[in-house]
Amino acid sequence: MKKQSFRYEFKGSELSYLLFKKKRCPKCGGPMEKNRCQEMTDGSVFNTNSVPLYIKGRQVKQYYYVFVCKSCGSSYTLSELSDR
Repeated sequence: MKKQSFRYEFKGSELSYLLFKKKRCPKCGGPMEKNRCQEMTDGSVFNTNSVPLYIKGRQVKQYYYVFVCKSCGSSYTLSELSDR
């Protein structure tokens, strides 16, 4: 099925970490590699009661970031790293 729209969702602390902070592993201090992942979701999941953002039955490609340490192999989501 063809995607109709895409979506990124960030809290302020996540966006700040993504743009400005050094990506170092909290476990070993090694450098981390950023991987952009995606999942397809039905658009009606994101609709609110007051404002429908997406048309029902349309597919939305939702992107999220996962960081993997090159030294120890640990992986963390963006929200896990920004909350530290």
